Amino acid sequence: KALEEEKNNLDELYKSAIEKNDTQESIVDDLNKQIDKLKKQLSTKKGQKEESTTKKKENTAVLPKPIPAKGKTVYLTFDDGPCAYTPEILEILDKYNVKATFFVVNGKYNYIMKDIVDRGHKIGLHCYKHVYSDIYESDEAYFNDLKKISNVVKKETGVETDIIRFPGGGSNTISKKYSKGIMTRLTKSVVEKGYAYFDWNCYNGDADGVKDVVEQVKNCSQFPKGAKNIVVLMHDNKEATMKALPKIIEYYKSCGMTFGVLEKDTEFTNHPVNN
Repeated sequence: KALEEEKNNLDELYKSAIEKNDTQESIVDDLNKQIDKLKKQLSTKKGQKEESTTKKKENTAVLPKPIPAKGKTVYLTFDDGPCAYTPEILEILDKYNVKATFFVVNGKYNYIMKDIVDRGHKIGLHCYKHVYSDIYESDEAYFNDLKKISNVVKKETGVETDIIRFPGGGSNTISKKYSKGIMTRLTKSVVEKGYAYFDWNCYNGDADGVKDVVEQVKNCSQFPKGAKNIVVLMHDNKEATMKALPKIIEYYKSCGMTFGVLEKDTEFTNHPVNN
């Protein structure tokens, strides 16, 4: 702005000199040189400003959504069922010829567990009673709850499953309120008892009220360095997940992914333990 004002002042001096017939060659030349110098300075300033604006736009550009790597495996997992939406979810999975893993709880829809197994899906243990204060009161309380849900699954399906998912995940901190260090102990002791536990590295946000669970899946589907697969956490007791499931499956198919079910020996890196 200061350069613009100085240039304008010189322009006025030049015009005044002309009007007064003060056209001595030395004066006119000096004024012209000063005006040309200021024009160059203004031009340089303008160019620097434009370059700065362009770089700023480039730095704030919206990045494309991450795409999972071809050849990788995605494991669709459902917690807290079976429920009223589970039969429809099973139909959708059949339609796309996709198998999934269900970490189940005890409830009035236990009879659907057999359908889960009969359709070729994997069934895992979540909990009998989804009450943190009861489950994480002590190591003994956790294993009593695990034994109860294991008995339910065996009764309904004839299957003795060896995979589990901790309520809240292996990294949960709510357990600190009830038993300090319990997750450090449990993550080791369940393995010693012959189980494998699975957390997740992608979550569709259905239990947190995320409006677009499909976009949430797309945004979290980038492989961490060295990861062999994607394990997606969803809940079959959420209508949003049931409605979005076809698009989620189609998305992963478009990325060249293959679908699998979790087994005891599936390679996966769980969350860090925080208690």
